[in-house]
Amino acid sequence: AMVLGIVLIYWRHHGPANFLWFSDIALFALVPGLWLESSFIVSLIACMVLVAEGLWSVCFFGRLLRLPRVTGIADYMFEEQSPLWLRAVSLFHVPLLAVIVWGPWRLGYDPGVYPWAVLIAWLVLPLTRWLTKPEPNINHVYRFPFAAGANLTPMQHMLALMIAVPLVLQLPGHLLLWVLFGS
Repeated sequence: AMVLGIVLIYWRHHGPANFLWFSDIALFALVPGLWLESSFIVSLIACMVLVAEGLWSVCFFGRLLRLPRVTGIADYMFEEQSPLWLRAVSLFHVPLLAVIVWGPWRLGYDPGVYPWAVLIAWLVLPLTRWLTKPEPNINHVYRFPFAAGANLTPMQHMLALMIAVPLVLQLPGHLLLWVLFGS
């Protein structure tokens, strides 16, 4: 019911392209993953977004507590142009992080998911660049949420992103999950 509510609200206020965010993909995929108690699906989603969701939470709660800014990944939560209730819907990131840790703990972590997570990233990133405009900057396909990369060409940016996501975001999550909950 929560996921359906988020879909309806986001579709109306942000449009269907918003569902290309890795976080949204994770939220949707967890529904059948948990329903079917599929270790593979839950592990895949955890591998894909554990580090990014952890970073989102650190940035959000850090900003809430007025700590130094880490990245701009959660800055939109503090932009007053958007209604507070609409920004509050994005708090789904907090239980999402809990579920992507709880799922592999409960069902076990399938270490074979990493290549699938990389493949999904390599499909979603160019698709996002092709289907979206620069302003929402979905999956950071137009600019990074920090200062690095400002002088890159669009092709260099996408190449850097397609290397960084699997190596900097997915691989550490995969290794951590494998050590903690691997079969």
